[in-house]
Amino acid sequence: MGFEEDLIEAIQGDYLNSDYFTDEEKAAMRWAEVMTLKLYQGAPGKPPEDGPAMKELKKYYDDAQIIEISMVSGFFNFWNRFTDGLKIDIEDNPVMNLFKKSTAVDPEKYVAFMRDCWWNHQDK
Repeated sequence: MGFEEDLIEAIQGDYLNSDYFTDEEKAAMRWAEVMTLKLYQGAPGKPPEDGPAMKELKKYYDDAQIIEISMVSGFFNFWNRFTDGLKIDIEDNPVMNLFKKSTAVDPEKYVAFMRDCWWNHQDK
């Protein structure tokens, strides 16, 4: 498997117990999951899950970073609901094929970029 396949498999699997992600990444992904699945609401017989997820998030991120993580997750939740609700199939749009020739992601450069992001330069 290549980088992309490994990453997708790790995200779709038991990412919280995966060695593929750092604890910081797992906390951010868990928060996105809480927001996406509306786990902050709880369910009959199941308490809300936002408290523990937020506590874990605060171990690694300051308030501004948490807001940014929440806004990015919220934006993608909005975008998915917007396009799904209007039955807009982004992937099949012929215009999307125009981008294939102009973009390429080098996995090594992407990993290097992500490792150099602000969340990896926190004062601990």
